[in-house]
Amino acid sequence: MAFGQLDRDNQPQPLHEINITPLVDVMLVLLVIFIVTAPLLTHMIKLNLPKATAQVAQNDQPRVVISLTREGLYWDSERINHSDLESRLRATAVSSQPSIVLRADKQVIYQEVIKVIDAVQKAGISKLSFSTDPKIT
Repeated sequence: MAFGQLDRDNQPQPLHEINITPLVDVMLVLLVIFIVTAPLLTHMIKLNLPKATAQVAQNDQPRVVISLTREGLYWDSERINHSDLESRLRATAVSSQPSIVLRADKQVIYQEVIKVIDAVQKAGISKLSFSTDPKIT
């Protein structure tokens, strides 16, 4: 009694299994590269910052929002012109030191923004901040 193969041709057969060894090797190399480079991307300057326990201070100073659009200039929600802006800023600076928030539309010419900043500086107001949209687009 002879035991043997039922298939009698000796032709090579296609391989039916996927060799995943090269895939695993490439993935491990990529993992090592990412592990080495990730800290370099997040911390360019290494600092040891001190810890603070104080609460956030409440700002009791008056706050004025100046909006600048293509249509014009607005003091809070009231439309004004540049000469009114300078006089209002001087009057506000005399009574109290306000915090100015400048909101400018993307379509506004940069020169108009500089005019507002210049008027704030001429009035002697030192606290100027810029408002932006927090949405990431």
